[in-house]
Amino acid sequence: MENVESGVQVAALTAEELESIGSRAGLDLLRAAPADPFEDTERVYLERLGQGLLAEMRWITPERIRHGCNPEELLPGARSILIGACSYLTRVRRADDDAVRGRVARYALGDDYHDTLGAKLRAVHLMLEERLGRPVRARISVDSGPVVDRAVAARAGLGWFGKNTNILTRPLGSWVLLGAMLVDVELPYGPPLRKTCGACTRCMVACPTGALIAPGVLDSRRCISYLTIEHRGPIPRDLRPLMGDWIFGCDICQEVCPVNLGAPVPDHPEHREREGWGQFPDLLELMTIGDEEFRRRFRGSPVKRAKRRGLLRNVAIALGNSGDRRAVPVLVRALSDHEPLVRGHAAWALGRLGGEAAREALERALESETEEWVVEEMRDAAAITYGG
Repeated sequence: MENVESGVQVAALTAEELESIGSRAGLDLLRAAPADPFEDTERVYLERLGQGLLAEMRWITPERIRHGCNPEELLPGARSILIGACSYLTRVRRADDDAVRGRVARYALGDDYHDTLGAKLRAVHLMLEERLGRPVRARISVDSGPVVDRAVAARAGLGWFGKNTNILTRPLGSWVLLGAMLVDVELPYGPPLRKTCGACTRCMVACPTGALIAPGVLDSRRCISYLTIEHRGPIPRDLRPLMGDWIFGCDICQEVCPVNLGAPVPDHPEHREREGWGQFPDLLELMTIGDEEFRRRFRGSPVKRAKRRGLLRNVAIALGNSGDRRAVPVLVRALSDHEPLVRGHAAWALGRLGGEAAREALERALESETEEWVVEEMRDAAAITYGG
């Protein structure tokens, strides 16, 4: 977040001019909303926190929720909140080969949106000051501060809440990244959209883990995106088979959404696939990368958030779910990885794939393994492989 000092101002600016500023800054959509408290959002977040639906995201505290739902606390004198959206859809293709491949959420193919979207909002701030001919106090937040960006987007008429909890926009659908900026000037506001998902429940039905427990209600503890990115420890065994080939994030609830059908592909350069990565990466190759290669490949990428151990944990699960025994050698090698999280999930994957080579490797690894939960994973996996 950033603070830029000045005094409270009132802006003589039209909605069309605001939209033009957003476009010149590289945003696909830019709207504004009054900086009034978000009382309903605060109540809902506190309820879901109390119900445990926000899982182990320890940074989401009651204090943070209350702080984020009261713009005046974030920027004293705040009059408006700008909300910018940038589509992350780019042109991708699946390699025409027989490699064992996983899937990656599309937002994570390119550069870290915290950096790219933050730069675009800073450009909006500079252009706003230039247009008004005076300083504007501002505070920017791109998914790293307490600002409730989806609630801002709904209030500003940028989109509406879908049953999958995403903001749905026209014409970009939910394939957008959101960033907010509080300012001390009054800006032209649009009304909230009178739009809903109607009777459609495709996202809820399609979620393989049943994480969407009610319209607009997500149980993060079951969400593949949460499990593969935010969750730091072992993934519950009953959820592993349901994760399929997803190794970082998940797009299923967006892929089935009718609003997203036919969404344009702006193909912003910063969201294009990075070298050695992509929407369908080679899992056997990924399973062998070391710490230095992980840092090199994912520097400036959202993937660094999961850390190497988290990514390889996810890759191991996807390999186990693949049913392809070509994965056995790299998983056997992973049984001696320096990270217990990798060893434990590699053991589980070998148990899923089965076979004599997997069983023998698990039994050898048990002779030197000291981490208690990993020992349990290895024993159970070895028992499963008998007769495999």
